[in-house]
Amino acid sequence: MTPDNAYTNGIQEMSSVTLTDMLNAVSDMVCVCIDGKISHINSTGLSFLGASDQNDLLGVNFQSLICDDFASSSDDLLAMLCEETAATPMHIKGLDGKRTSITIKVNRLQDLGDTAYVLTAQNISNQVKLSQDIRDSEARFGKLIDNALDFICVMKDGVITYVNQAGMKLLKAAYQDEVVGQHIDTFTHPNYQGILGEDLHEFITDSELFPMRFIDISQNAIDVELGIVILEDGTHPRYMIEARDITAHNRAVTALRHSIENLENRVEERTRALSAEVVERRRAEEKMRHIASHDGLTGLPNRSLLFDRLEQATKRTHRDAKKYAILFIDLDGFKPINDSLGHDIGDEVLKSVADRLRSSVRETDTAARFGGDEFVVLLTDLETKDAAGLIAEKIISKLAEPMNFDGIKAKVGASIGIAFYPDNADTAEGVLKKADSAMYKVKGSGKNAYIMADDDA
Repeated sequence: MTPDNAYTNGIQEMSSVTLTDMLNAVSDMVCVCIDGKISHINSTGLSFLGASDQNDLLGVNFQSLICDDFASSSDDLLAMLCEETAATPMHIKGLDGKRTSITIKVNRLQDLGDTAYVLTAQNISNQVKLSQDIRDSEARFGKLIDNALDFICVMKDGVITYVNQAGMKLLKAAYQDEVVGQHIDTFTHPNYQGILGEDLHEFITDSELFPMRFIDISQNAIDVELGIVILEDGTHPRYMIEARDITAHNRAVTALRHSIENLENRVEERTRALSAEVVERRRAEEKMRHIASHDGLTGLPNRSLLFDRLEQATKRTHRDAKKYAILFIDLDGFKPINDSLGHDIGDEVLKSVADRLRSSVRETDTAARFGGDEFVVLLTDLETKDAAGLIAEKIISKLAEPMNFDGIKAKVGASIGIAFYPDNADTAEGVLKKADSAMYKVKGSGKNAYIMADDDA
């Protein structure tokens, strides 16, 4: 052998030894596969796979070592993983049957051929166990709160990691994975996007709740009062959010106004230069106040605003020694329209009914949507009961007029029950129940008419 050849072979042998030593010193598994079979693996890889010597693994198809839940995803898994830019988590099963959780990154070794790859893998079993311990803890915690009546969820970095059964019901979710794993903004109304994804420390108080608006799976708005508790502080804190549905209560309007005023004060304290944002927030307050107190489809006052006006009317009636009437209206023939012509036409019918109710009463009266195809009209400052009867006849006549929506015809009637304060009951709720009962009398006696609670007595 010539001196040059001896020198070259010596360098190659030293490089090979040095490279092997370097790979064995790496704490991650390093493995070379050609045609899917292992051709080299470092000592960390031997430990991962429960082998004592390279010869135990040389020639073994690497894909056969991957647990079934992942291995079956592709016939050529290495080629698929090579296309991934980030490391992929999976489980591998060693020769001793032990499962190890890893993240793996695959790169092509072009110089050795199209089917040659180098695999680097990191053992994340401890992290997986920690995550499992956290999930187990949340499961135990979940048993304590799963039967709570209010929405409760746990959130980290804006992502929901737990939700109780009441939360599932509020969001109209059939399965946990429709909620868990989703960012909280998925269920946050567009007007409130981003609030719950930021640092929530400033919202955490001992007793104060603040208003929010959620949306459910079907994109329906839900007004809630919200409380936040910090479960785990640090760089990535975990929060528990408890929410109570207040959609049907007029508290939403007052609470929302207070919240916006508080936010405005914070903005003004932080910088006087943000006057444009303050103006915009005031506009948002007016818009949100209207949204919180009016039916989204018809634009009529909703239950919350109706009860507020009933309370005002009751106080005024005591002072002025007059009376007010409640007309409880249930549409006749609406369900067949909704079933046969579809919900879009049904919605158009409800909007048309709302317009006709508005035109049938005075500006000082209130026509409200009570729910579904039920409406309530509040007539204030009445001298006689006959005036309420005349309004009822006017409503029945107007609602009986045919409707036409781009050639699609529809027609409804109205069954109306009328009750008076203080003649029929000494509370607004009592008068409402009397009017409701009278309406059902109309339903049972031919429909498309009205009955006063006195007549029903």
